Amino acid sequence: MYKIFPFITIIFIFMGFQDKIKSDYKPMFFSMNDEWKDIAKDESVFQFEVKSLDAIFNSEINYEVRLLSDSKGVPKLFFSEIETSVCADGECKLANIKVYWNLLGNYVGFGIPPEYPLTKFEHHHFKKEDYAKLHQLLLDDNSILKRRKMSDLIDKVPIFSSNIYSDDVDAISGATKTEIKEAVVKGGLYSCYTIWHLVHGEVKEKMEEYLKTINSDKLIHNFLSTPYKDYQMYALKQLKKSAYKEHSNQIISIYKTSDALTKVYILKKIPEDVLSEEFVTEQFYNKFPLIDINSRTLLIHRLKSANKNASEILSKYVDSMSKNQLKFYLNYLNDSPKFISNSCKSNLKKASKNKKYTYSYLLKEFLKNRK
Repeated sequence: MYKIFPFITIIFIFMGFQDKIKSDYKPMFFSMNDEWKDIAKDESVFQFEVKSLDAIFNSEINYEVRLLSDSKGVPKLFFSEIETSVCADGECKLANIKVYWNLLGNYVGFGIPPEYPLTKFEHHHFKKEDYAKLHQLLLDDNSILKRRKMSDLIDKVPIFSSNIYSDDVDAISGATKTEIKEAVVKGGLYSCYTIWHLVHGEVKEKMEEYLKTINSDKLIHNFLSTPYKDYQMYALKQLKKSAYKEHSNQIISIYKTSDALTKVYILKKIPEDVLSEEFVTEQFYNKFPLIDINSRTLLIHRLKSANKNASEILSKYVDSMSKNQLKFYLNYLNDSPKFISNSCKSNLKKASKNKKYTYSYLLKEFLKNRK
């Protein structure tokens, strides 16, 4: 019986370790699902260097980036614990922030140690809404802060205090220019500027390079299965045309839920041997009235590559077509009369009688010679 106790002790230690891992990585804001909860492995993968904004104690600081993986060894996130000055004159508290990036190097969230809250002008702590605004700012990789120097963002140079060695003061901000006031936390310009450039600087390039070293078919498969648009597009670009058949179900799922640019990319790249499959054709063409105009045009232009059922499916939606789309579709039917089934002709006749459809006259002209 006594031999059981060490085993039980090990279990409790392991459970405590797991809880500690989850606690260590719990973010304040996070734009993905709950990837941080599945972390079982943490390894240092590289460092990145940042030049301090502090004009007095100017220095270059190295930060460690860690790769976080789940219990199956699947990489999930990049993570870094950052401690940095957020002022330009040596007068500020250090900012402590835990930053999360996805595997493409895109910022996804941050955490703040409760004992080290971020501060702004005159030592005021960030409020919950300030942290929320910082999160939204960091999500914008094309922020107004991107191509600006600090001197471009203030109307006057910050005034130096006589007590430059104080360890309990925050950055002294000048008057923030009007055009960026909506983007940054009020009174927290230096914090926002410093953290944004840390998150979106050299570290992103290093993450992109590191991703190349761990890229694999399994990772691409995982990316295709996620709900994240950036992962999906990355995977689609990496995917060879010969692999589209193997991943057709995932591609159909992405096509149904993606934005216009992703739909267009898929329609241009999907090979004929995949699009011509009856199931794939049905899934793509039955979405015709619900998709953007460019994707509709591509579907019509790819009729020759699709299954023969495509022309009949589109006949149900002709009153959703623009004039040019309708002309192209009718020309296709004219050149391929074998695809004009009775059901197709019936749908065209019905649409030709639709008084609300501006181009119904084109359908009447087409049908006139096909009685």
